[in-house]
Amino acid sequence: MSTMMFTVHDMLKRPPFQHASILAGRGGLQKAVSWAHILELTKVKHLLHGSECVMTTGIGWGKELQHARSFLEQLIEKKVTCLCIELGDYINHLPPPLLQLADDHDLPVLVFDKEVRFIDISKDINQLILQSSRLMPRQESWSGRWLEGTMTDKEALPYLEKTIGSREARGFPCLLTGYDDSIPYQRDIFQSFFQKEGFHPLTVQNRDELVLLLLDERREQVSERLARSLKRMKEKAGSMYHTISCGPLFTNLSEIPPAMRCAQEADHIQAAFQLEMPFYEKLHPWRLIIEDDKRGALESFIQDTLGDVLAYDEAHDTELLLTLRAYLESYGSKKDTAERLFIVRQTLYHRIQKLEEILGSHFLRSEQRMALEMALLGWQYIQSPVRS
Repeated sequence: MSTMMFTVHDMLKRPPFQHASILAGRGGLQKAVSWAHILELTKVKHLLHGSECVMTTGIGWGKELQHARSFLEQLIEKKVTCLCIELGDYINHLPPPLLQLADDHDLPVLVFDKEVRFIDISKDINQLILQSSRLMPRQESWSGRWLEGTMTDKEALPYLEKTIGSREARGFPCLLTGYDDSIPYQRDIFQSFFQKEGFHPLTVQNRDELVLLLLDERREQVSERLARSLKRMKEKAGSMYHTISCGPLFTNLSEIPPAMRCAQEADHIQAAFQLEMPFYEKLHPWRLIIEDDKRGALESFIQDTLGDVLAYDEAHDTELLLTLRAYLESYGSKKDTAERLFIVRQTLYHRIQKLEEILGSHFLRSEQRMALEMALLGWQYIQSPVRS
C-alpha cells in the first residue's frame, strides 16, 4: 500500500475482496479512496464529499432497478471513487447501460456474489485509510506540533501572538480538512468567503488540514456572519475540501487554544457520526456521547438501554435496532418508517410489536425515547472507526 494514499487497487488486495468481481471502470483502479460508506438510500448526493468507496445492496433501487441510474449519476457527479454491490436478495444483475455509464467515467463497479458484511469491510478499509494518513510526511512547524499535542498551549501562545500580531483578538477558530495546497490560489479562495463578511482570516497549515483564525472586524451579528460565510463556501467551493469545523468565539489570545480544541472535537464528531454540522456549540447530544465514552460509561449505558434489542437481533438475525432507529427518526410515523426501510407495513407492524415486547409498550414516551435516541447515537459512535 502506498504511504501517500489508499487506492481501489490496494483495497482489492484485502481478504474480503478475494472473491469480488470487477464489472466496469477498470480505468479507475488507481484512484484514491478517502473513506468507505454504506448507503442504502436513493438520494445520496448530499451525504458525499467525493473520493469515497460506496457500498450498497441496492435495496432502494426498486424491482426494475428504476432508481439505479439516478444513484450512479449522483456518485459520478460527486466524484465517488468506486461502487461495491452485493448481488443477491435485491439485485441479481446489472444492466449493460449502467455498466457502460460506469466505464465512461472510470468508476470501478465491484460486485460480491456471496453475502458479505459491509460493516466489517468498511471498518477494515477506514482503519487502513487512517493508518495511511498517519504515515504521510508531517509538516514540522509550530502549528503542526501544536495541533498534534506535542507543543503545549503555553509554548504555542508566542507563535500565535506573532501570527496575529497582537494579544488583542476576537473571532473563531475553524479547522478545514481535505486541504490540497497543490491547487493554485485555494487558500485565497477560502479566505475570500470570510473577508466578504467582515472577518480577517489568518491561516496555518498542517498536512491536509488548514486552520483559519477568523478575526472579527465588525463586532456585530458575528455568529450570523460566520454561518453565511460557511453556507456560501459550501455552495461555491464544497468540492475543494472535506469538512470544516468551528470552535466557539474567542475574545482574547489565551482563549484560542481551548477554542481550537473544540473545533478539533467538532471535526471528530462530524467524522464519527457522518454529520454535516460545523458548529461545536450545536453538537450537544454528540458531545455528551463522547464525554460518556471518555468516562467509561457509554458501553454500559448502551447495554442497559438497548442490550435486549441487540441480543435479540444477534440471536434471530433480525433488524430490530435498524427499525427502532428509523421509527424514532420518523417521529413514530409507521408510513414514513416503512418507506424509509423499503418494507411493507405488515412487516413493520410485526417488528414494532416485537420492540414493544422487549422495550415496553410506551417506549415512545419522552423519557424513554430520549434514552433510546442517546443510546442509538452511542451505538453508532462505538461502531465508528474514528472512535479512538
